[in-house]
Amino acid sequence: MERPDFEHFIAANEYGFYCVPESFRGRKVPRLLRKGDVYEPTTLRFLARHLGDGDIVTGGAFVGDFFPALERGLAEGAQIHSFEPAPETHAAASYTIALNQLERVNLHSVAVGAEEATLHLQLARPGADEPLAAGARIVSDPGKGQTIEVPVTTLDKLVPEGRKVSILHLDVEGHEVPALSGAQRILTEHKPIVVLETGNRKRRIQYLDLLGLLAPQHKYVHTSQIEENGIFIPTA
Repeated sequence: MERPDFEHFIAANEYGFYCVPESFRGRKVPRLLRKGDVYEPTTLRFLARHLGDGDIVTGGAFVGDFFPALERGLAEGAQIHSFEPAPETHAAASYTIALNQLERVNLHSVAVGAEEATLHLQLARPGADEPLAAGARIVSDPGKGQTIEVPVTTLDKLVPEGRKVSILHLDVEGHEVPALSGAQRILTEHKPIVVLETGNRKRRIQYLDLLGLLAPQHKYVHTSQIEENGIFIPTA
């Protein structure tokens, strides 16, 4: 794969190598990667240790900084399914895959939601020159800062039927409810461990209520917080 045509640097840590757009240099995750550190190391270890014999759905991908560690932990025949709607970041994640010679990552240039659509992705806040980087988010108002239109699909369509899913991990900057709503088949058929950015008790309750509606037979509970992420497991 050819190097990206935008300015970037290559960072490395204990798991692998990462392509990072130069415009992201001052943001949190790129700063960590540049120092050789790992973003959310405890969460990453948790995911890798609980992959079991199934696939993992994880996204947004950002620059693919979770991919090398996760592919290393996959069972034979298992795969990673991910997505990244921002074009520059998708290109960086694709090059990260190439740098590490990863062969079991399925990366899609889409956002995920409750249904197929076209929505607006905010790349920078109003009046700001610095990109949001990992904080790029879906917004309802295209006038809010620098935005682009991106295609949206559901996780149930992103992951082929018949693929066993052990973990569903979402960090989509406030778009978790629509994203989770589009994964009802995955939840009901495979009852994966669900890992969601939560941050506060209100959001944890919101996610528990939604999991109860989408997959009531599995009786999901919130077990713990790891860094900013809530861990939800099926108990039935």
